[in-house]
Amino acid sequence: MEATEIQNEVLYEFCQLSIIAAWVYFNLRILIPRLWNKGYYKQYIWALTMGEIIPISLLVLSFYYLPEHVLQLKMQNHISKVLIMALFKTNFFIVITSLFHFVKEWMKLKDENLRYTEKAQEQLEAELSLLKGQVNPHFLFNTLNNIYSMSLHDSKKTPEMILKLSQLISYMLYECKDEEVSLEKEILFIKNYIDLESVRVEDIAKINLNISGEDPGHKVPPLLFIPLIENAFKHGVSSEQTSSEINISIEISDNKIELKINNPIDSTEEEEKNKEIGGLGIENVKKRLDLLFPNHYVFDISQNQNLYKTKLSLILS
Repeated sequence: MEATEIQNEVLYEFCQLSIIAAWVYFNLRILIPRLWNKGYYKQYIWALTMGEIIPISLLVLSFYYLPEHVLQLKMQNHISKVLIMALFKTNFFIVITSLFHFVKEWMKLKDENLRYTEKAQEQLEAELSLLKGQVNPHFLFNTLNNIYSMSLHDSKKTPEMILKLSQLISYMLYECKDEEVSLEKEILFIKNYIDLESVRVEDIAKINLNISGEDPGHKVPPLLFIPLIENAFKHGVSSEQTSSEINISIEISDNKIELKINNPIDSTEEEEKNKEIGGLGIENVKKRLDLLFPNHYVFDISQNQNLYKTKLSLILS
């Protein structure tokens, strides 16, 4: 092969690689972001195809028809075969670089989703901790007030109430820091709470607690039910009432836990109390349910004359 042929061979390869490099850059920086990523797939394929064929065809034709066929490669092959080989080489680089680009973008998107998920989880945990923290002081404040009221009357049941309260505090300190607790422990907590409240209201209210069904080992968020039960005592028992009755039932099945509460409302203060019902405790319950059981719970509060009804159904997976 003469020196002129070698020079033209080198020039041909250099021009071809320059076109490939330019087109790879144009594909990654212009075509993919502006067409493919925006869903213009037909326009992307058309632009990519025409952008390859035109410059490669012009390059092959310009070297193939040089005087005296100075490129030996072109003398040994038909022009169509040379053109196909040049387009194949171009497409090979386009496909490989595009694949690397999409893999890189996929890994980047995956990392961003992971960071977003972790951030959302941290935000969820922080909000749940805040909501749980709002429940505890509110509940303790009411219970301590009850014990204080009884101590002023030198009640013999004050020590019993203090013992019950210590058991409740122990539960909240050592069990409620977990995201979930066993339903068995939560029910025991509810029983202790009701026992504590029953001592306070035994002269003016009758408290009925009914638990049915067999617990298969359910886990529940701690202190989820207490605000609803506490609300029943708050609005269902009044010193102005000669008697009242609060009915609390918990029904357990394999995939559902249902809490039902019926308590009276003093008709003389109905309007005022209706404004209070659904306050901090109820709002916290709704927020926790939305966060922990999205689309997997039914929460209904209704009033029939002087009877206030609360129903919460948790659908467990």
